[in-house]
This record gives sequence, structure tokens and C-alpha cells, in this order.
Amino acid sequence: MRSPPPLFSIVLPTHNRAALLERALASVVAQHEPRWELLIVDDGSTDGTWPLLCDWRMREPRLHCWRQPNRGQSVSRNRMLQAAQAPWIVFLDSDDEFEPQHLARRRAAIESSPEVDLWLSPMRVVGSSLVPCLHHPGQLIHVDRCIGVGMLAVRRESILAVGGFPELGYAEESVLMQRLLADGVRSARLDERSYVYHRGHADTITRRRMPSG
Repeated sequence: MRSPPPLFSIVLPTHNRAALLERALASVVAQHEPRWELLIVDDGSTDGTWPLLCDWRMREPRLHCWRQPNRGQSVSRNRMLQAAQAPWIVFLDSDDEFEPQHLARRRAAIESSPEVDLWLSPMRVVGSSLVPCLHHPGQLIHVDRCIGVGMLAVRRESILAVGGFPELGYAEESVLMQRLLADGVRSARLDERSYVYHRGHADTITRRRMPSG
């Protein structure tokens, strides 16, 4: 019997995260909602990331992965947006994780409000909840005042209509949000914190300085 098509395409770029990636992958496989595909770009890793992904791919047919020279998160995400097969896009960073109900909660919201194009939700933070402010260098603000990709579930057609992620080294999530809202997407909010944002390791601070919203 043929499996139903995915409802969610999970977009995950990674670079030299072999030590952390397994936690993210396991959190996807543990989802209560089964209708997903996981898209991963290994963005020029030099550690054991690619062999780890190949091993997972042999065990999990819903996982699809590619390798490329290091080109950054925006390029990687846009590549996966083009390859995505599902009508809804969600994001996962390779050092973070989903709680088991993450996708199921979003499916329930989508089915209850089919007019909504973009769902926003806060994240559960492990580590400090304070991050640098884009508009006031040196000032720290609470992560709830920011835009991070883990907060988003968006229609694929909506994100493609605005050209995907801008190829910036910083604040690309904030610019993407501005473009989506300017294009007239209909948004709504969820209160549940089912995306787990890990900030307890040194690499996270230099990797992603989340902009204020």
C-alpha cells in the first residue's frame, strides 16, 4: 500500500554538527504526526556528518540529503525549498530538536484554520533566553522578541512567492518575515513551545545571532 504524501517538508541545513545532529534526527523520527519528509543539506562538513546521514538514510526512507561546498544556511535552505514535496515547510536547526507533538500540533492548527498561510510559535530555550539585538548592538533581549526559523510553519507556495531566504550572513529570518507579511500572507500564532532551541554549547552563539522582531 502506497504511503500518503507528506504534509510537512522539514528543512535542515547542517555544517560540522555530527556530534549534535543525531538528537535532531531522532526528534523527527519520534513525531506523532507521520506525514513528513526530512530534507538535509550537508553544507561542506569536514567531520563525520555525511557518513552519519548516509546511515540514517538507509534506515529512514523519508530522509533525503545532499552535499555541497560550504555556501551558508540561506543557500542551503533555498535548495531544499525547491526540492520540497509537501505543501507546508517547517524548519529545524541541526543542534535543536522537536518535541514529539510538534508537527501534530501544527497539523491540527492547519486543519482548523485553512485560511492561514503562516503559523508562528515561541520556542522552548535550553540555556540563556537572552540574545543580541539587531537594532541595538550590545543590548540583549529575550528570544521571544525575535524571529527564528524554528518559530515558523509556512506554506511552500508562500515562501517561494517571495523568493525564499535572502542570501545574507545575518538577519535573513527577519528579512524573510518582512517579505512574507508585505506579500499579504495570513498569519496566526500558537502558544505551545514544542521547538527546543539549544543554546548550551559554544558554537551556537557565533552560529546564529537571532535578530529582534
